[in-house]
Amino acid sequence: MPQLDPSSYISQVFWLLTSFCLLWFLLAVFVMPKIADVVEQRKRKIDEYIQKADALNLQAKASLERYQDTLAEAEKSARQEIDTGKKELKEYLQNAESDLAGELNKKIADNEFTLATEKRETLQQIDAIAQDLAYEIVQKLGFSKISKADIAQVAVKDKAHG
Repeated sequence: MPQLDPSSYISQVFWLLTSFCLLWFLLAVFVMPKIADVVEQRKRKIDEYIQKADALNLQAKASLERYQDTLAEAEKSARQEIDTGKKELKEYLQNAESDLAGELNKKIADNEFTLATEKRETLQQIDAIAQDLAYEIVQKLGFSKISKADIAQVAVKDKAHG
């Protein structure tokens, strides 16, 4: 084997160093810059994605805050509308109740007046019937000198005392 021959060691070392330097030079000049460029591009791309993600995250947070603010305003507005509706309904019911109470009191007063009028008329009719009946009884008993006017006067005196 020629590589194990000690007389060829110097040429082997020379070619080894020459091949190593040439390979190192080729890697350093052509391959490593491309690899470094690809790594740098990837790093920039990743940083760009991170920045976009941060920007989107900020937009999402801002949108969430706007949504929460809008929701809070809507809830506040709904509560106000409900409170206003309750207040209006309460006022309406109070007004309706007072109107109904007024109408009922008026109807009660009208009915009491009607009843009082009918009672007075009925009592007058009863008095008239009683006077007629008393006159007929007095006539049948034979007291022909007593007139209807006399019986009416006695009835008026009884009402005044009684």
